[in-house]
Amino acid sequence: MIVWGTKITDEVVGTGQFYCPGCMQDRAYRLRRPKKWGCIYWMPIFPLQEFEPYVECAACNKTYPETARRQDAASAQQQLHAQRTRDGDLSRMLCEVMSLMAGEKNNLSPHLCGLIANAVWRLLKIDMPPDDILAAIAAGADEPEAMLRNVQQQAASLTDSGKELVLRAAIVAAPKPLTESKLGLAIEISRRLGMTPERAYATLTEFSAR
Repeated sequence: MIVWGTKITDEVVGTGQFYCPGCMQDRAYRLRRPKKWGCIYWMPIFPLQEFEPYVECAACNKTYPETARRQDAASAQQQLHAQRTRDGDLSRMLCEVMSLMAGEKNNLSPHLCGLIANAVWRLLKIDMPPDDILAAIAAGADEPEAMLRNVQQQAASLTDSGKELVLRAAIVAAPKPLTESKLGLAIEISRRLGMTPERAYATLTEFSAR
């Protein structure tokens, strides 16, 4: 039996110096370009998709859009403020989506809390404590349609790889096997994220059993 799947790599494609908004001083950076690979027996064999490159500070390991390489201190601080606001909005959206798929709006299990924290870290590279996760879910909308509208609103702030990570997290959070209603909800989440049907179907096929 041939075992196949996908894997995302973050190859360093460049280095240099930039003003890091987090460190508030000049730092070395690594320019990374995520790439999705088709794998056989867990070994990357052929590229499937390239995502937008991003800058990673070599000192604090925080990540920024590729344009951060060309910013001065003032504009970098403005970007940091905007990014913190965006990260807060995206982390709350992820909490809501995963709790919706899990059906645990009012009674969050430690397992789901761990899944959410891991997903927030993978998407935004920030630690989200359990109390913040619980607060975000408690303050979120009760109606699924309101949550889905928020997904659509936040999608503009996500890269293609970020959208895929959100859909993956939503699918992984749901009880298995996926019911017809949860499958339909996952498809609607992918639509609100602006993913192509082909990309959404590939993600559903790969993660619906996990």
